[in-house]
Amino acid sequence: MRRQLILAIGLIFSASDHLPAYDLTQHQWRHRLLFLIAPQADDPGLAAQQREIALQRDALLDRDIRLFQLLPDRGFVEENALSAETALGLRKRLGVTTADRLVILIGKDGGIKRRSALNTDLREILLQIDAMPMRRDEMRAKPKAGIPAPPP
Repeated sequence: MRRQLILAIGLIFSASDHLPAYDLTQHQWRHRLLFLIAPQADDPGLAAQQREIALQRDALLDRDIRLFQLLPDRGFVEENALSAETALGLRKRLGVTTADRLVILIGKDGGIKRRSALNTDLREILLQIDAMPMRRDEMRAKPKAGIPAPPP
């Protein structure tokens, strides 16, 4: 009986701080995750990154990158909208505030590989990915499979 009471109390406390969770583990070993974090949708740094990403879309796809955008009141995974609560849950998980202007790169292993200013040059991020051992293996394997690999 005491054990059940302790379990019930634990569930209440965990539920009181519960936010809808986006399961990042669904991407582990399959995708690299690039988070653009801005305090508002019209942030100039966010707009500049969005323009550069549109120009480099093939390079992102080749590197198995999934794009996340987190704003204080909403978020997106690629073009799919996230609720405000889910975006807040991701912000908490990444340890960012509503005022932060950041780029966060998470590797296929689930580890944070980069945490830098929102105005970080996208080519710098692509070069960092290309220097990773797993990416180097991917680049070596593509020509053997007859798949061309675009440069950064």
